[in-house]
Amino acid sequence: MMEWTDRHCRYFLRLISKRTFLYTEMVTADAVLYGDRARVLGFSPAERPLALQLGGNDADKLAKAARVGADFGYDEINLNVGCPSDRVQSGRFGACLMAEPHLVGDCVAAMAASSGSRSPSSAASA
Repeated sequence: MMEWTDRHCRYFLRLISKRTFLYTEMVTADAVLYGDRARVLGFSPAERPLALQLGGNDADKLAKAARVGADFGYDEINLNVGCPSDRVQSGRFGACLMAEPHLVGDCVAAMAASSGSRSPSSAASA
């Protein structure tokens, strides 16, 4: 949930439940690769278990961003294929990817290979 599930919200949610698996807001691969990584990816160990939810449609960039996320210590890295925001529709990712299953498969496979995951995931979360 963009602009809601930031690290402060996740910390608060963790106080409510110790077992719930938490997800970041969707972070674009470009933000991970070219942005302030500490600000974009930073989290408190108290938030774990925690998944990094990536957005994008370029398998190479997503693979690199997944590697960075894995190095940051996320428990899961997934590809958002459900966000309906106008901002992601213009970039051809999020919910738009539902119309391109082969591209999703290529992206998830590249992410899994790069991050060392045996079981890649894609989440249709908005």
